[in-house]
Amino acid sequence: VDELIKKNPVTVTKVVKLDDPEIHPFSMSEISLILENSEGQSRNFFALGFMSGMRSGEMIGLKWSDIDFLKSEINIVRTRKMGVENTPKTKSSIRTIEILDSLMPFLQEQYEITGMYNSYVFLNQDNEPYHDIRRIRDNVWKKTLEICDLNYRPIYQTRHSFATMMLENGEDILWVSHTLGHKD
Repeated sequence: VDELIKKNPVTVTKVVKLDDPEIHPFSMSEISLILENSEGQSRNFFALGFMSGMRSGEMIGLKWSDIDFLKSEINIVRTRKMGVENTPKTKSSIRTIEILDSLMPFLQEQYEITGMYNSYVFLNQDNEPYHDIRRIRDNVWKKTLEICDLNYRPIYQTRHSFATMMLENGEDILWVSHTLGHKD
């Protein structure tokens, strides 16, 4: 016989939803401490996370052509993971966000570091795009948190920190949601 399966065995399985990861945003004093204890490209990367709410894959996929300094806007049109450039997570993740005044100096400083390559905003020591977030996390993020005597939290918490800060400062929840790339 042809060994055909007459019924899809997957249809009787239950979807197991894992608990959402714990959200533990950084405080303003912790953010300041992290930025004070980092430098160059690392500091600019952390500042982008804390001051834009971008996902880490969106940050390493960011190109200079996505940034409009005159309009103070960042177009988020790609992500990068495992060395592969792709579209962002969802349709609503493709978006244009405002460059906050506090973020502008960090982007300008980063332009001095990698702008001449007219490619990705953040480049590794070989002036190539990062393969994924692991190298930044393992080589810089964890060490910076140790220097600051802060417990480890995933770099993704920069995104939650941005959202928390904006809402605590009275920003419109719809603006925050759009900036984060949420559908609703």
